[in-house]
Amino acid sequence: MAQAQSSLVRTPARVAAVAGVTFTQLVRMRLFLVLAVFGIGFMALQFLPYQGKLGVEFRGIEQLQLIKDVAIGCMQLFGLIFCVGATALLIPRDTEDRILYTILCKPVPRFDYLAGKAAGVMLLLLVMLLVMDGLMSAVLWLREGTLAEEMCLLLQHKGIPTSEMGPYLEQIHAAGNTWDTQRAIIAMFLGYGVLTTITLLFSCFTSGTIVSMIFGLGAYFIGMFQGQLFSAISATGTEGTSPIMQHTQQIVSLLLPDFSLFSVADTATSGVALSWAMLGSLTLIAVAYMLMHLLISAWIFAHKEF
Repeated sequence: MAQAQSSLVRTPARVAAVAGVTFTQLVRMRLFLVLAVFGIGFMALQFLPYQGKLGVEFRGIEQLQLIKDVAIGCMQLFGLIFCVGATALLIPRDTEDRILYTILCKPVPRFDYLAGKAAGVMLLLLVMLLVMDGLMSAVLWLREGTLAEEMCLLLQHKGIPTSEMGPYLEQIHAAGNTWDTQRAIIAMFLGYGVLTTITLLFSCFTSGTIVSMIFGLGAYFIGMFQGQLFSAISATGTEGTSPIMQHTQQIVSLLLPDFSLFSVADTATSGVALSWAMLGSLTLIAVAYMLMHLLISAWIFAHKEF
C-alpha cells in the first residue's frame, strides 16, 4: 500500500519528464514553421480589398468578421492535423529509435508514459495556439481602432451626430476580439486534447503511423457527426432503431465525445455567447474522456509485445 502511494505521488514528476522530452522531440520537427506560414498569410489578408455589400456603416463589421473567421479556421485546421499527425508519430518513432525500451526498462508505469506523451503534444499545441491567438488579437485590435476612426468620419460625412454614433461603434467592437471568442478557442483546445488521447489509444494497437492517423481522423469525423450519422441510419430502417443499433450508438457515444460540442468557435465568430459555466462543463467532459482513453491505452500497452 505504501509503495503504491509513493508511486502515485511521483506520477506528476514522471509525466512532466516524459512531456518535456516529447515537447523537445516535436519542436525538433520544426513544426514552428507553420506559425511563419500562418503569420505571412494572415498579414496578407489585411491587403485584400474588402467589398461591403450592406452599406458603408457596416463594412467594418464585415472586415473584422472575415479576419476572425480566417484566423479561427486556421487554428481549427492546424489543431486537427497536428493532433492526429504528431500523436500518431510518437510511439512508432520511440520504438524505431529504441527510446521506448530504455524508458520501459526503468520504473515508469505505462500510464505515466502515455500521459506524458499526450501532455507533450498538448503543451506544444497550446504554445502554437497562443501565438496564433496573440497575432489574431493584435491584428483585430489594430484594425478595430482604425475602423472605428473611419466609421466616425464616414458617419460625420453623412450628417449623423456624434451622440447617435454609439450603436454603430458598439457593433464594430462586438465584431472584434471578445471574451466569447477566447472561450471558444479554449473549448477548441479541449476538443483537440480529447482527439490527442484517442489517436494515442489507436497507436497502442495499430501497426503503423498511417493507420493510426486514419483511425484518428475517422474517430474525429464520426464524433463530429455522430448525431446525424445515427439519425440517417435509423431513418433507413422500416421498424425504427434496432437494439443492435442502439447498443452500437451507446458504445460509440461512450468512447467518442460529440466533437461538435467543442466546435463552438464557429458559433462564437457569429456572436453567439459562450458562458464560463458552459466552458466549465466542457472541461469536465474533456478531462473525463482523456482520462478514460489513457486508462484504456495503458491497459492495451501493458499487454502489448514490443
